[in-house]
Amino acid sequence: MAKGTWTVIGAFTGLAAAALVAVAVAAEKPADIRKNVDDPTSPAWCGQCHKRIYKEWSSSMMGRDLDNAIVYQFYTATNPKGKFDGLGFKGFVRMAGHPQARGDCADCHVPIQVIESHKAGKGDVDLGKAMRLETRKDHGISCIFCHSIEKVHLKKGPDGRWNKRIFERVELNTEVIHGPYPPAETSPHDPFKVSPLYRSSEICGVCHLNQEKHVLSISTYADWKALYDAGKTDKTCQECHMPLIPGKARAAEDAPEREGLRRHTFVGARDADMRKKALRLELKGHVENGRLIVDTVVENVGAAHTVPASAPIRNVILKIDATDENGQPLPWAGGKKGLLPPLAGMGNPKTGQKGPGDWAGLPGKMYAKVYRSKVIPKLGRPMVGVGGFAAVAEVFNTLLRYKKPDHAQFAFKVPDGVKRVKVKARLVYRWAYKPLADRKGWKVPDLPMTEKEIALNVTP
Repeated sequence: MAKGTWTVIGAFTGLAAAALVAVAVAAEKPADIRKNVDDPTSPAWCGQCHKRIYKEWSSSMMGRDLDNAIVYQFYTATNPKGKFDGLGFKGFVRMAGHPQARGDCADCHVPIQVIESHKAGKGDVDLGKAMRLETRKDHGISCIFCHSIEKVHLKKGPDGRWNKRIFERVELNTEVIHGPYPPAETSPHDPFKVSPLYRSSEICGVCHLNQEKHVLSISTYADWKALYDAGKTDKTCQECHMPLIPGKARAAEDAPEREGLRRHTFVGARDADMRKKALRLELKGHVENGRLIVDTVVENVGAAHTVPASAPIRNVILKIDATDENGQPLPWAGGKKGLLPPLAGMGNPKTGQKGPGDWAGLPGKMYAKVYRSKVIPKLGRPMVGVGGFAAVAEVFNTLLRYKKPDHAQFAFKVPDGVKRVKVKARLVYRWAYKPLADRKGWKVPDLPMTEKEIALNVTP
């Protein structure tokens, strides 16, 4: 494809897209069915006995998923004010000539509703409608779904593609509660089944694996499984993302004290400690022939899957700042390969004004899996940074694989008279591409991962 024919609009994804933004609260709103303590299928009902677990889950990304404004706006292609902006699933299917399409986004946001809808012959579920309080029928990624899973079927077909839909991947039995430990003698859960699934990564793979028509857009489980099967990790998902509670604890108010219980916080990239231990950064530099040469090594040492993982809108950015003794930036002397791409932030396309987070064209490297769509007739070009349902090909894939160091080099000119230079390298995590966030009106912070600094004397 010829250069200059891509339109960067951000990214779309068919499954989970998480953020720390809550849906705007109306003056009067319908009751949330998940907080109904009289409904034995609601999380609040479970929380009457499982108080610690309910509190942890309620504060987690999973517990807040149905109230996640980013997920809602991304699916419905609306902005924070509720106006249709075309950026999201509904915008893409409308542009493709299928405005009534509901897609499979709901599979891992309201899974029980999807399974029941297909069982009744009603087809796919509109995720936007399913998330709204006034039309909400499902508890989302909840106790009743996860602890009703009896069997998991994650498999590849002869074509190498994973089975796709939630109703193909799980067998539910909502009449039986399932878990890793036997219940207390006074437990109301009868019958109860102790299942090894709850200590395995397969139960997580149900949703952390998104097979689309052309690509495996979310490969987290597949990436982990390849490492696990090869003996390169012995950790399960739960061991990292459900932190171990030190000593003895109770799963419920009247449950026996046990060692080995885990928290239902489901920590990930939004957690500072998880980010801090994920990557190793090495920074070196030297001055020769009037040029500063900077070498970096970035290695995934803490995540037995790619970094970033999950939806294709996720990205990690290595930003390099080189300055003289007065804090003035050194002129760039390398090629385009050493500069950040448009998805790192281009600023206002109308005024050309850039903000502090608009890093496109600055020294650094983006770690991401970037897809493009087919040519969109109304645009006359493909969209870049799309999610799996719109993807037909990769633009680039620089995801950091476990224990696979990535080496990069950057060059700067050292002007005459400069006696000392300073280099700062930092790695930050962004949960969405900056151009998409700007057009959607989202505030995407630069979440710090790690950083290094060096200072060098310039010899005459």
